[in-house]
Amino acid sequence: MSKLDPRPNSKPLYSWQELNEYLQLNFKAPGNLETTIDVRNYSMSKDEIIHEAEKQGYKVYEKGEHQLEFK
Repeated sequence: MSKLDPRPNSKPLYSWQELNEYLQLNFKAPGNLETTIDVRNYSMSKDEIIHEAEKQGYKVYEKGEHQLEFK
């Protein structure tokens, strides 16, 4: 038995709504053609995010283990 409880997550994870707002804000900015997120900050899995984004017309690239680039 552990002597300590697991370290609590001090910040809540982002939802679909926050991801949508972030993408909309970035792609509506003049000259901005891409943006990157860290999937560890979201409550959805990487695969869920990729599937939904591609369904909505985004091109999604894995830039690293936890990084997704949207174009």
